[in-house]
Amino acid sequence: METERRTLFRHGSLFLLLATMFGLILAAAPHPSKWLAAHLTALLTGILLIALGGLWSELRLAAATRRRAMMLILTGSWVGTVTNVYSAIVNLPGPASDPGRAPDAMWQAYVLFALLAVIVPATIGGFFLVWRGLRG
Repeated sequence: METERRTLFRHGSLFLLLATMFGLILAAAPHPSKWLAAHLTALLTGILLIALGGLWSELRLAAATRRRAMMLILTGSWVGTVTNVYSAIVNLPGPASDPGRAPDAMWQAYVLFALLAVIVPATIGGFFLVWRGLRG
């Protein structure tokens, strides 16, 4: 369990470092609103992973289920960050950043949907297992 905690702390710290890098890119790269989204998402993901590491010893789950929860959360976190970077590079429109604008090429949307097909179930599954492990 201690190794898993340290893994979450380590990944959270790495996300904070990446958030800093994305903040630097934000100042010089095209599509600054997309890089701002990547920056803020990485920052919040890092804080969330560090917080999860802090409560990890409170989980009442079997070892295999605990490892599965950690892997689902880390998968959702990393694929989410890759998705944000991809969106910034190809200037993929979003409902908040460019409402009503279609993607420049339809294949860009297909890549986004494939990434979301990983992010959403991994994140929901991981947080469900953590929630289940925190019940009294």
